[in-house]
Amino acid sequence: MWFRADLRTADNRALRAAAEWADAGVIGVFLICPEQWREHDWAAVKVEFILRHLRELSHRLGEFHIPLMVETVPRFDGGAKALTRIASAHACTGLFFNREYEVNEARRDTAVTALMSKAGIEVQAFDDQVVLEPGSVRTSEGRPFTVFTPFKNAWFKRYQERGGVPLAGAPARHPEIGVRASVIPDRVAGFESSVDPALWPAGEGAAMERLHGFASRRLGSYKVQRDNPSVDGTSTLSPALATGAMSPRQCLRAALEANKGKLEGGLAGADQWISELIWREFYKHLIHAFPRLCMGRAFKPATERLPWRYDTKDFQAWCEGRTGVPIVDAAMRQLNTTGWMHNRLRMVTAMYLTKDLFIDWRWGERYFMQHLIDGDLASNNGGWQWSASTGTDAAPYFRIFNPISQSRTHDAEGKFIRTWVPELASLDDEAIHDPSELPPLVRARLDYPEPIVDHAKARERVMREFKAIKA
Repeated sequence: MWFRADLRTADNRALRAAAEWADAGVIGVFLICPEQWREHDWAAVKVEFILRHLRELSHRLGEFHIPLMVETVPRFDGGAKALTRIASAHACTGLFFNREYEVNEARRDTAVTALMSKAGIEVQAFDDQVVLEPGSVRTSEGRPFTVFTPFKNAWFKRYQERGGVPLAGAPARHPEIGVRASVIPDRVAGFESSVDPALWPAGEGAAMERLHGFASRRLGSYKVQRDNPSVDGTSTLSPALATGAMSPRQCLRAALEANKGKLEGGLAGADQWISELIWREFYKHLIHAFPRLCMGRAFKPATERLPWRYDTKDFQAWCEGRTGVPIVDAAMRQLNTTGWMHNRLRMVTAMYLTKDLFIDWRWGERYFMQHLIDGDLASNNGGWQWSASTGTDAAPYFRIFNPISQSRTHDAEGKFIRTWVPELASLDDEAIHDPSELPPLVRARLDYPEPIVDHAKARERVMREFKAIKA
């Protein structure tokens, strides 16, 4: 069983199938690929999180007498030989894994399948990162959807046609096979994280505890609370989903149980969270249907003609939370400190970079991937291109958030800003959103920068540039 972004024993389709198929036993394998991870901009906090997941996974697999072997191969192209060598050394006759849909990962899997098959080893691959596999939800003409709402409606229909999607049970337990599990390394060179590990408990047990707590206590208020960054109103399960400590089917099951079996038309909070789970699926389906999204290309070809700014000084101010816009700076400081950012603020900060600063969305997409514990190419790319108006389902240039308005709407009392921009903590609930409007003498006493761009003028520029390319 070749583990990747599926670090769990419960509802793991490939693991369950491998355990049922095997006559004598199963060996789990995980490959650490530091050079490839670096090229893919994996965050240090994500790698550290994965190592902690692997320790917990190894313990759980041991209960089923499945040893977990962990090896390091610098790049994906070394995976085929490493897996073939392990299979040969332990007389394995099959290889099981769950599919990944990014371009490089898919090419890697094709190469592994070819080499293993040539060696006489049966290969079986499964769709596990999604509820409904890519390609299964299409328009009546057989094309992939490129707008979310029609995709969601078709997703509902396909899900119901299938009578739901069952969870895979725990793997069958085999006799011990005499293979020792690997010692999980404490670190991977070049991926040292400064984020406090206590913020993100690892393992499927911690993920399920978080899911059950959210479903039982906060799901009902999710629609109301999800846009307020100062409260614990979201599930914060994205790190578990990104590493595979939890499956999207487990999330959907919990939501349906809370919603009396309804996909929609039930509790407002449950309806909304199910919709967010389908957004995640939408982006997975898109990178499968449009591989260019994995290659730094805009979904809307016309937007490649936009004359983006490549101002390193302004970009660095955005990265460090020194733009002079409190809600943007608070969000970026949250990301840099915790490895995570509230979803509403991901949109606010992304739109500020691409619309106010008019800096290429690819710079921001990369920075997020380099710092997010839940970094996922499909979701991250989808969110950035939505904000930049270069992507699928993206409204044209008129989708331009005013960050001050967003701040006043979603952090009305300034609690989130006070947490992450303490130099503004003494300001009242009105002034804290836009200190630039304070009287000059009061403003001068604050250790906080002036806004680096005028929003009204930036808005005019964006509208002019998008009109010029007619995107």
